[in-house]
Amino acid sequence: MALITLGANSGKGKVLQVSDMVIITSEQVLTSNTYTDLTSATINITPNSTSSKIILTANINAKYNQNTAGYGIKFFRDSTNIFTTTHDYASISQASAQRFMQIFNYIDTPSSTSSITYKIQVATHNNTDVRFQNSAQSTFYLMEIQG
Repeated sequence: MALITLGANSGKGKVLQVSDMVIITSEQVLTSNTYTDLTSATINITPNSTSSKIILTANINAKYNQNTAGYGIKFFRDSTNIFTTTHDYASISQASAQRFMQIFNYIDTPSSTSSITYKIQVATHNNTDVRFQNSAQSTFYLMEIQG
């Protein structure tokens, strides 16, 4: 196994800042396959450089109340959709009354030094009942990486 060094001696790959983590505690019940904002899952960040990359990490807690219940997510940079899971069942259960913590990551290259708002939207699979933050919190945070 080889060790890969990003931008040796150039500073590239360094973490420049980590956003304030949003801890999402309010339960949100969704039963629609229409993408909807995940309550409180919004963060602002101002990149230091246009060459920076932003790593988005969402740890989403959900309870499924039906068989084959599930959901998909979208990440937005301001009003632009930058990532959508391939299906609205990116996280899915085969039995009812199950809880899962699912992690979603994405690397964005915003090419900006202006304030950016990132947010998460979710949609349920086949309009099933999914309860977000039912018994545990979800978290959402950003890291700026020097480009």
